[in-house]
Amino acid sequence: MTNNPPIYWFFIRGLMREAAHWEDFPSLFEKAFPQIKVVTLDLPGSGTQWSTKSPLTISEMAEKVRNEAKKTLEKAALQYGKRPESYVLSISLGGMVVLEWIQKFSGEFRGAVFINISLAGINPLYKRLKPKAWAPLLDIVFTQDIKSRERKVLNLTASHPKISESQLKMRALAFEKHPVSKVNFFRQLVAASRFRLAKKQIKTPVLLLNSRGDRLVDSSCSEAISKKWNWELQTHPTANHDLPLEDPDWVISKIRDWLQKQ
Repeated sequence: MTNNPPIYWFFIRGLMREAAHWEDFPSLFEKAFPQIKVVTLDLPGSGTQWSTKSPLTISEMAEKVRNEAKKTLEKAALQYGKRPESYVLSISLGGMVVLEWIQKFSGEFRGAVFINISLAGINPLYKRLKPKAWAPLLDIVFTQDIKSRERKVLNLTASHPKISESQLKMRALAFEKHPVSKVNFFRQLVAASRFRLAKKQIKTPVLLLNSRGDRLVDSSCSEAISKKWNWELQTHPTANHDLPLEDPDWVISKIRDWLQKQ
């Protein structure tokens, strides 16, 4: 006899970000969907994987992250007597990794949600990373003081950041525990710039979420991807790049609507 397992949702963040940078969004998500269990996965070179060399291809990143997810699901299968169903939510660079994943391994997820993504071959470089963001991003990379750097990150990626000392302290502690190297940052950039999605059809149901006020990635990137693949797109009218941090309730409501349609 088996127990019914929760539905697993894997969360994957973007460039130089790790699980800690979701802040309280995973707990808010689980509270909104009691039947769901959130599992955060870190990209190679970030978070719990900080000591590993970040691959120079999205394909290698996807393979490594997929292996971590498989371990989690195999452990859950032993616990519950059957393999749980799963979804994935990703933002920015994490979205490229997931796109590669679901294209190569169709059927592993019941659905995928992408937040503020862009793709070479569909979106031009100046829209994938807005020119006005280049200097602030480099300044962030070379800022030595962790709290100062994270304050700059929040100022760049959130339109109305509510920056508290406790929030900055949490982010500083996360970096002290998992110090992402500048080398891995640039390796992740190279991987993102080289990534091209193959033309093979993706069968996994997809929801795109983007932000009209995104200062890093032009909102038209998600619009172009939506048109190319005929994927549902929901646009936040004012939020910046870090949409789950800035308006988690909006993200959750759009995902709830999408799940109900499925």
